Amino acid sequence: MLSVAVLTLMTPAIVRAQTPLSQAVVTNGQPATASNSAMIESDSMSFAEFLSVAQAQVETVPAPESAEDAGTDPELGADTNLKLSADLSTNADNGPRADNSEDTLILADVIASVYRSYPEILRARQQAGLTSGELLSARGAYDTKFSAFSLSEPTGYYENYRNGLKLARQTWWGGYVEAGYRIGRGFYQPWYKERQTDDAGEFKVAMIQPLLQGRAIDPQRVAVFQASLARQAVGPSIQKALLEVSYDAATNYWQWVAAGAMLKAQRELLDLAETRGEQFEVGVEAGKFAEIDLILNQQLIAERSAKVLETERKYRETSFKLGLFLRDANGRPIIPGDEWVPERFPAVLPPPQNDFEADLSAALARRPEPQILQLEIRGIQLDRQLACNEMLPRLDFVAEASQDMGEPSTKSDDKGEFELVIGITSEVPIQRRKARGKIQSTTAKIAQTNQKLRLVRDKIGVELRTAYNALMLSGQIVEQTEASLRAAIDTLERYRFAFDRGKIDLIYLNLLETKANETEIKLIEAQQNWFAALAEMQVALGLDPLEQAMSVSSLPASQLPTSLDPGKLRDRDPKVLEQDWELRNQPNGANGR
Repeated sequence: MLSVAVLTLMTPAIVRAQTPLSQAVVTNGQPATASNSAMIESDSMSFAEFLSVAQAQVETVPAPESAEDAGTDPELGADTNLKLSADLSTNADNGPRADNSEDTLILADVIASVYRSYPEILRARQQAGLTSGELLSARGAYDTKFSAFSLSEPTGYYENYRNGLKLARQTWWGGYVEAGYRIGRGFYQPWYKERQTDDAGEFKVAMIQPLLQGRAIDPQRVAVFQASLARQAVGPSIQKALLEVSYDAATNYWQWVAAGAMLKAQRELLDLAETRGEQFEVGVEAGKFAEIDLILNQQLIAERSAKVLETERKYRETSFKLGLFLRDANGRPIIPGDEWVPERFPAVLPPPQNDFEADLSAALARRPEPQILQLEIRGIQLDRQLACNEMLPRLDFVAEASQDMGEPSTKSDDKGEFELVIGITSEVPIQRRKARGKIQSTTAKIAQTNQKLRLVRDKIGVELRTAYNALMLSGQIVEQTEASLRAAIDTLERYRFAFDRGKIDLIYLNLLETKANETEIKLIEAQQNWFAALAEMQVALGLDPLEQAMSVSSLPASQLPTSLDPGKLRDRDPKVLEQDWELRNQPNGANGR
């Protein structure tokens, strides 16, 4: 499959000129050249690199052990890529490509623009900085804290001065340590004698270490773990946004291509009536045609002109909507020009036969929704683990050591000896309702999220079945509509022959032209629906939108009939057509059965 750098989109020709396909080829899903120092803001990265940078230095989520349980090994996605893109790329050089003009806008141009400049994607990318900041903030609970004080009582009977400083921090295992120095001079109240130190001051070290509650886990560690999980969810969140926005972009792109083709078909039908009108005017002036035929043709011109205007309105709407996804380097929407519309759809190729179970396993491993929910469950499990720990009594080991230095501050020298305090403190709520209620609520949340995860997996399976069914049937509809259009064009050709020789009137010919035009529009809609179903299939499988867009854009141009222009119809031997028309008008012919 192909990958392409996300480039500044000015015009489709510039995009392709800046991105040679030889530089976009990847081997086994990895770029031919890569830099480990790539930043998330870089614009020259593939889909895989885009997500890997977003998840840099983040622990990966363990993959579920079975498709029934939520997917497969993460490496399964690389090995079971449904062969969809490979099959689409097969025979890409067997005919003229759909993008047969340097100014033609291809799907890859639109998706590349989405990767680079679409606001929803840029917003999702900012989530990496947001979650990294939250993780850094959570780790702030373990910052080393410096504190100092200087207190004086310069007036009154007990004149004294106290100064001190201290370093303290919380330990990873729920404890607390501090070390400090203080000095107190002057006269102190008898009940505040502990504030007094020897002349050189006092050095002191203290610690608290939980033995039960708060040892295995505490709120600060839960905050760090949950912030880390939020950062792990950035990659899947970006992938989810890319899949959703790229699907909308692809759908709008095919609507725009179809609207352009419909407008072209309606204009060609109008051109037929206008050309015939000129012929009628000459014929009426020469006395060879009745004026009623000229008036009827003028009515057809008015009706078809109205139809052209209605179709153009729809085409302009799709152009404006596509401009939301097509943006320049500054992020401003670009309304695609009329000259950018492809002349033809890419070729419609039959999809490969799928193994549903293998495809489902691969889709579950790739899709971001299950990954996001699994991370959410892990976050709730941390809250439940904390609540279970809070059911234990508070039992802390405390220790404190201090030593005064310098000349004694009192005659009794009661400060000069090394002092050590060790012991145990304990506390426990008798009912423990807070912890019990938290356990109950988190258990229910886990059950809720598990059911949500189960539903998401089921929906992915349904999406996969629905997309494959739509792709298969849309292809068959294209085949049948193509056969119908070819028959309609062939029939119309024969009746034009009869009209030119005065064998049928203009009303009957108009009905046949209108019918052929409607059939052509149905074929255009059938092709649009097929490519929309293909985009849906790619999203259901969780495939890289940019790689898939490059694969679709490399398909040869469709060879389906796209015009009712009589100059493009097959040449017929007039004698054969005349003989055929005579057979039709015989009593035992088509009218006599």
